[in-house]
Amino acid sequence: MRLYESLEARMRGLGDVEVVTRDRYALFRTTRIFADLTVMRDALRVVIHLDRKVEAPCFVKVADGTAKRVSHVALVRSAAELRAIMPWLREARGLAAGEDG
Repeated sequence: MRLYESLEARMRGLGDVEVVTRDRYALFRTTRIFADLTVMRDALRVVIHLDRKVEAPCFVKVADGTAKRVSHVALVRSAAELRAIMPWLREARGLAAGEDG
């Protein structure tokens, strides 16, 4: 799927990001997991783990995870939707790596 390949390339472009894949699933991590993905029939279901709650139209669900993480779910069906979530993926990657988001 081209959209997944584009997402993976952008994630690797953020720096030291390990991508672990199995079947329809992928985990993105540095020192810890900062995003996970499920390939669906018509979309990529991307879950971004942030340290705060973000309300944005791209997120279809926001759920408290642990005391330090809030999970944000986005359904990505186009390159424009992928571009829309990239700022939060960068922030989550920075948090996972211990950097300023």
